[in-house]
Amino acid sequence: MARLRGSARVLAALWLVGLASPLSARSIADDAVAVMLPSSALSAEAPDIRKVLETYVHAVEAKDLDMFRSVKPNLSEDEERRARAAFKSVQSQMIKMTVLSMEVKERTATVKVARRDTINGSIVSSFPQTFQLAKDSARWTIQDIGR
Repeated sequence: MARLRGSARVLAALWLVGLASPLSARSIADDAVAVMLPSSALSAEAPDIRKVLETYVHAVEAKDLDMFRSVKPNLSEDEERRARAAFKSVQSQMIKMTVLSMEVKERTATVKVARRDTINGSIVSSFPQTFQLAKDSARWTIQDIGR
């Protein structure tokens, strides 16, 4: 990452911890919604999964590691270290996600999103991202964040 400069370095750091979207969907509430669901029929679990993804987005935007851990409780030491470094490297970050697909099977879900990040006031990237979630007796949590 040493050869990257400015926004590219920040984006690379954010991508490493899954923190770092083409958009065509409808917003559930309003334009301030961080996670948009497609207009097609989704699982009955969609609202709860959406809340987890929105909490993830708000945690990244607020640089709040405790909130991040609340939705990804299996955060490894390495992921935490990279998240802290990524949070320090940006002044501000806004994320918009559009859910492209959501596959729910019993207590697991795979959610593919298109994500667009605005870092320090500039849109720096649009990219696909995949979230693996699991549901325990109480709620959904993020198990893995990938491409």
